[in-house]
Amino acid sequence: MYTFSLGALKPIKLIDWFDVLGEGCINLMIMVWIFFTMISRPKGKVTHLLISGLAIMQLSMMLDFLDEFIHYPQASAWISTIESLPAPIGMIMMSIALYYWHQEQITLNAQLIKKERFYREHSLSDYITGLNSVEYMKNQITREINTNTEEQGFSVIMLDVCKFDTFNRQFGDLQGNKLLREFANLILMNIRDTDLACRFAADRFIILLPHTHQQTAEEIAHQIQASISHLAYKPGRTSQAVYHQFLACIYQYQQGDDYSILIDKLNQNMLQTKLSKIKNLAA
Repeated sequence: MYTFSLGALKPIKLIDWFDVLGEGCINLMIMVWIFFTMISRPKGKVTHLLISGLAIMQLSMMLDFLDEFIHYPQASAWISTIESLPAPIGMIMMSIALYYWHQEQITLNAQLIKKERFYREHSLSDYITGLNSVEYMKNQITREINTNTEEQGFSVIMLDVCKFDTFNRQFGDLQGNKLLREFANLILMNIRDTDLACRFAADRFIILLPHTHQQTAEEIAHQIQASISHLAYKPGRTSQAVYHQFLACIYQYQQGDDYSILIDKLNQNMLQTKLSKIKNLAA
């Protein structure tokens, strides 16, 4: 209203409607930005600077917009002279706000990375494959040890992906993770509802088979190996399939075993299995 009191309305024929449209849209968009900033950001220094900077820019844009309708006499010409001054001030304030916002995001990203790492290490499922986590499997095996009798028994299968590190180097970690998910799906399809599977290490899996003796565990391990050997995985856009094999070793729980002993024996069996395979290939 103050600007209207300083000047007089221009005749309609002197109004440049293209300028009116362009400057009006700019004013409207700045108001939209202010609105969404207010409803989407928490209160604080960054939000205050953003809104203040936008409001000062809005002042410049509004004065420029009103120039299209008002003719100022010589005595009030100063208002046209200063109309562009608030805009740089608002831009400086917004630049400072964006710098602080950037610092906020760095801090938030660091916190998210820590949380993600925590959940990867402590959650009940593996981040990449969706199988049970090592910690969950440890708890379940320990529970089986504490509750099983010699007559019931249980077995554990360890599976190791052959030459997975070579695949990772050739096709990259993203394809490697995708392949691990495919392996996990096939493992789940070939075990029973009562069995539990986990990703034990980078390319190694463990399956817990409650109330299962070694002969049955060997049959299930063989079925998984056969299923994996027929997986025609095509990395990226190539049409050439890559085939993989699993090495398997089975250990049946014996009285006196604890979790550490059981895992050590599985690892020793897997090492012997690998050495035997190397000898067979060299022969």
